[in-house]
Parts: sequence; structure tokens; C-alpha cells
Amino acid sequence: MSDVMADLLCVFAHQDDEYGVATRITRERRAGRRVICAFLTDGAASVPSSVRDAESRSVLTRVGVDESDILFLGSQHDIPDGSLVEHLEAAFHILDRAVRERDIGEVVTLAWEGGHQDHDAAHLVAVAFAQKRGLPCREFPLYRGNRYGNLFRVLSPIRDSGARTKLGLGEAFRASMLAWRYRSQRRTWAGLWAESFLKLVVLRREVLDEVDPKRLVEPPHARPLFYERRFHFPWERFAAAARPFIESHIRL
Repeated sequence: MSDVMADLLCVFAHQDDEYGVATRITRERRAGRRVICAFLTDGAASVPSSVRDAESRSVLTRVGVDESDILFLGSQHDIPDGSLVEHLEAAFHILDRAVRERDIGEVVTLAWEGGHQDHDAAHLVAVAFAQKRGLPCREFPLYRGNRYGNLFRVLSPIRDSGARTKLGLGEAFRASMLAWRYRSQRRTWAGLWAESFLKLVVLRREVLDEVDPKRLVEPPHARPLFYERRFHFPWERFAAAARPFIESHIRL
């Protein structure tokens, strides 16, 4: 980790993405480190953003994050769920302004993994922000597709180069049960939870990997990506929207 006195900034797309790094947030807060959590979309594809904001606020304060450090930027600035890649420039500047006075020492964000188009877009914003500030940036897996129809993998990194942290049984179990606090998303978590329980409680592992900007010019893995199959969002559309932002803000 970087200087423990400097803040950790977590950049998320949706209100519940924090589940994938809840163990890290909990540990950092217990060590006395300030953790800032920024959400870049309104999360309102299926339920009002106020509902999802309240759910994430409840989860994050439960693991020790100060309410003043929870930033619902997408809700405040009307960045729609599902279309973050088409609002990258706005999201980048909104995030930069929101934490301008904060002493950020490290950035953690969703992995470049092709699971949801907003997740990959949040990754781009986080990498650009970290490079602008000269900060280390790490990624955590949440969910992605695999080769078999519409099946998916949960908390499963594409690369094997990341740091693995062995979790205590109690902290792993408590983190796994946070999924059920997102009441508006129970249908989603009914599908995601079993493998997340395996990774957290049975294998008891947390994965964080250094981001690799060179990967950002190609799909995260062999196509089709999960968001192409499940959300009907073509990679070509994502890449066309992302290209100007990458060229302007990210050193490959």
C-alpha cells in the first residue's frame, strides 16, 4: 500500500460495486485510513437512484466509511446507468473537482474485465485520474463472462499477477453477507452470491492487481464480452466512445 496517512479513493460505477472490495475498505478503516467512495452513475436503470444511494450508504457506513466520504456523483450530475462510457469526459472532471481538496494516496477501481460496460468505463476514469495525480491504481474483479452461454464468473481475475490477501474467516463471512443488504438488487445478487461466497469464505481470498493501461485499447478478453451478451452493448460502441477519452487522458 501507499502512504497509509493518505486517503484511499475507490471509484465505482454503481451502488453495490463496493461489495467487491468491502474487505479492503474495512481493513483500511480499521487501520485509521480515510476511504473515499465515488459512484459515477445514478444506478437508476431499474429503481430510483435515491434507493440505491441509501443501500450503499448503509453498507459503507456499516464497514466504517464516514458518510461525508461517500460521493454519489452520478446521481448528483445525472449520469445514467448503462451509459457511462458516453459521459467519460464529464465524469472525469466531476470526480476531479469532487476530490480536489482531498489528500489521495491511492486509487482502487473495478477491473477491466468486460462484465458491465459501466464497470469498464469507471476503470477508464479511475486510470485517467490516477495518472493525472501520479498515483498508484489497482483493480478488483467483480463479475465477467466466460465461454459458456450467459454464464459468468464472480470475483475471478482475468490475470494471475495480482496480489492475493488471505482473509480471516469472520471478515470474509461478514463481507459476503453484505450482498443481501442491497434489497433492490436481490435478483442480481441471487445469481452472483454463490460464487462470491466461495471466493470469500471458502477460498478466503481478496485480489487486487495493478492496472495495465496498455490493455485498454483491446477488449478485456476474447469476445463476446458479458455486456455484449447480457446487456446488448457492442464492444464497437464502447470502443468508439472511449477512444477520444483514452487518447486525451491516458498514457498507454
